[in-house]
Amino acid sequence: MLEIVAGTSLGASSEAGGSPLDRAAAALRNAHERLAAHRTRVETDPFTSPIRLMALDLKRGMDRGEIDVATLEAMIARLSTDAFIGRADRLSVYLGEVDFAANEATVERLIHGAATGPDGVRLSAEEFAHRVGRILYGFVFTAHPTFSLSNKLQQAIVGLALTDDRARRQQILAEIEQVPHRPEQRLDLAEELRQSVVAITNVRIALMRVYRIVLKVAEELYPEDWRRISPKLASVASWVGYDMDGRSDIPWTATLAHRLIIQEKQLAAWHEEIRELARSVADDDTLAASLELVEARIVLTAESSRSLIELFQAAKLENDEWWQRLARVSRRSLGKGAGRITGGQELAALVQRVLDRVEDPALARRLWLLHADISAHGLGLARTHMRINAIQLHNAIRKTIGMEHAPDDPSYRQSYVEEVARLIESVQPVSVHLGTINGEKATAKRIFMLVHQMLNLVDRDEPIRFLIAECETSFTLLAALYFAKLFGVEDRIDISPLFETRTALVRGVEIVAGALEVPVYRDYIRKRGRLCVQTGFSDAGRFLGQTAACYLIEKIRLSLAPLLQKHRLTDVELVIFDTHGESIGRGAHPGSFRDRFAYYDTAESRRLFRDAGLSVREETSFQGSDGYQYFLTEQTAFAVVTRVLEHAFCPVEDQPDPFYAERVYVGEFFTSIEQFNEEVIQNRDYAALLGAWGTNMLWQTGSRPSKRQYDGATGRMSLDHPSQLRAIPHNAILQQLGMLANTIGGVGRAIAKDPEAFHRLYAESPRFRRLLGMVEHAFKWTDLEVVKAYIDLYDPGTWLARAQSHEDDARIEELRKVAEIFEQLRLHERLVRIYRVFLRDYMDLARALREHRRRTRDAGATPIVVDRTARDNIHLLHALRLALMQRLDVLAVHVPDFSDRHSVSHSGLLARLTQLDVEPALDLLKQIFPMTEPQVQTHDFGVEATYQSEESQSYSQEHALIFEPIDRLYTQIRRIGSAVVHHLGAVG
Repeated sequence: MLEIVAGTSLGASSEAGGSPLDRAAAALRNAHERLAAHRTRVETDPFTSPIRLMALDLKRGMDRGEIDVATLEAMIARLSTDAFIGRADRLSVYLGEVDFAANEATVERLIHGAATGPDGVRLSAEEFAHRVGRILYGFVFTAHPTFSLSNKLQQAIVGLALTDDRARRQQILAEIEQVPHRPEQRLDLAEELRQSVVAITNVRIALMRVYRIVLKVAEELYPEDWRRISPKLASVASWVGYDMDGRSDIPWTATLAHRLIIQEKQLAAWHEEIRELARSVADDDTLAASLELVEARIVLTAESSRSLIELFQAAKLENDEWWQRLARVSRRSLGKGAGRITGGQELAALVQRVLDRVEDPALARRLWLLHADISAHGLGLARTHMRINAIQLHNAIRKTIGMEHAPDDPSYRQSYVEEVARLIESVQPVSVHLGTINGEKATAKRIFMLVHQMLNLVDRDEPIRFLIAECETSFTLLAALYFAKLFGVEDRIDISPLFETRTALVRGVEIVAGALEVPVYRDYIRKRGRLCVQTGFSDAGRFLGQTAACYLIEKIRLSLAPLLQKHRLTDVELVIFDTHGESIGRGAHPGSFRDRFAYYDTAESRRLFRDAGLSVREETSFQGSDGYQYFLTEQTAFAVVTRVLEHAFCPVEDQPDPFYAERVYVGEFFTSIEQFNEEVIQNRDYAALLGAWGTNMLWQTGSRPSKRQYDGATGRMSLDHPSQLRAIPHNAILQQLGMLANTIGGVGRAIAKDPEAFHRLYAESPRFRRLLGMVEHAFKWTDLEVVKAYIDLYDPGTWLARAQSHEDDARIEELRKVAEIFEQLRLHERLVRIYRVFLRDYMDLARALREHRRRTRDAGATPIVVDRTARDNIHLLHALRLALMQRLDVLAVHVPDFSDRHSVSHSGLLARLTQLDVEPALDLLKQIFPMTEPQVQTHDFGVEATYQSEESQSYSQEHALIFEPIDRLYTQIRRIGSAVVHHLGAVG
């Protein structure tokens, strides 16, 4: 039975007539009015919760039939669409100028500027070639689990962002009216690769547009030398399919297939261009023959790649026949006279030889562009970033050096470093083949073998980035170098530590410095000509708070210049890869692309790098479809590339920022934030909050397995520490609860220590204001009243109080059963405790931000609030979800009892349902209570049987009245999760 309580009507029932859309519109109008009325009650009753009261109103409307299923779906659809439109509008602002002509004019102005020295004198052709021939910025595409939108919705959001034409916008919205707001239903690694290829292709097209502008300027300024100018400016890389940190579900065959697919797609595009060029010079036998030779080599290489792709995708590692086929293809691909192109430099040289013979200007320009494209990116759409975990390296080398203790144990640290350094000096490279990979169990060794095969099979000229997650000691870098030398790839691999844990961020420069103290590592850096480091904002923000993490990341940046000067390495390139994402919890500034770049690539660090004479390449990641959305069209991709070049060519600011002079106050401010977040992370009540519903309010947003672990007997979530969650799910949970604690947590406490110093620095420091811009944005979207409403769902007292208000015995019993479940879980007390921790800090932050606005009111400061319509809509979404969750909780107690033979108790399974672990719970219930009747033997046994076992009865009634309604409720709950994501603009 469902609870029915008298109350104000929220809408017309289906019997009242009108379409579901009309009824939804009426219900939403009434809901907005009720929400406004509930808010007025807070002024006289501080214990009133508008969100909880609104949820109760909505639940009563559903129970009375005023809001039927069709009306409810239409209400959620309307609120989702409104949020979707708002997300598209913010995307439009974020992209900035999108007009092709305007952006081309900007790029041409920047390229002309690159041809001019600081004194206004035109540079020589050689100097200009050097400026445009460097990689200033790198796009890195990752498969982080942020695929929250289907392909159709992704196209729609970009379409809305690109137009303000009312008719066109209405057309786009009409096309997606029936499209559910959720990810693609089949979201595997192949789909993630497909989506990444679309984004990467459009970036490459945008870069070709830039190269055409470089060509135009070069012809104008250097008419005698333009053919020898080869631009780069930006690079494109991917780790989709190559990220092995925390993944065991990607076989080595899939990794090689991905790399070959990336090559084959690019070769197909070049093949088409070469073919067209050959046709255009059919009258010139010599040129035609030269181009046909290039075409033939490309065809042979592509055919070889396709054969390997087919085999790797159909891998049968236990099948000897498959191995024989692979060996034959491998011999053909790698044997002498195979005809394959073995590296990008080889293909570029072939094109250059043709270009040198061409006199026709139009043909020369096309060949110049083709040569520029090949030279910049090698034989593939994107460069390769491999990633593994430091632990995998330690495990691989442990036996070799007899390592029985942690590599950073002070009692053994130096001896381990010396031992691995000796190994590097004496190691002799070994040879491997595809069969060797399959026989290796150590992940790190297998990855280095994969690197070796990628270089041999795809492109021996393009270096591979080797990223090491959770790198907290110099020993790890040396271990990586040892394996690189062992497998003969040290001259084509760039080892890059990832600093994102607290230890790594504090020790970052010390880790690099320790490695550079070892001569063999220093020699390796000199030979490679670059030093690579990676900084991570996601995990760092999770453990330290986003603002504190950014502060520590900048401290690492500011220390790299003097470190390289100390070791006389200022002639090497410094590559800094900042792996932030698209949400503020992952380090993406919400203001604009300009703010996003300046958030990590600060004016102060740029000044230090310039003064030290360092060449610096900045790289950032675009994670999953949240990041890919910027590159779904050629127009948006070119807009982003233009924003990148605007930043890269922007003059370095020499104006001192007081942020860097206030060392004591600034250091203590961010240390205070860090301490607060450390306390929270170690607080088991915080783990309980994260585990209360986990990510179950959302659809799965990526291919990475995200199974939750339970105690089968009690249904208790086994999340004992936030480190058991990866950063994106952690952040996503906070978003769904309405509390962006990973960004605002601890800031209130830090301000309260010295409010006057805070206000002074806030007014005077651009750097401090940009950092606080993240905090202000998070503050806008944090609503602790929403958090409290979710927490109070677990309050047994609330459920008992509602039972007490009833007279119907059946309703009283079901509400008491819900209260009993939550009494057994014992979550409410823990969640309320951690809520109070955040509430105290939030109050300090709110007071400081109000005071700042009061002080700057005359300067036109605006309140830090979400606009009223968006605020009301997101509150209604939360209220709707709370109402649906309450209905689901009540339905759950009607699940029939069963024995414990199914690895979970009845009470444990009910607890899982209340924690929204619905899909596995329903799968189990379908086994316990099957719809189909078991087979009964009908043979003639000589005796007639009239007995019918209860076990043979179908449970269709339980499915129809309990299981299927729970499933429908859960679908609506997750649809609301997607709408909340629209308001925030990104997952996690």
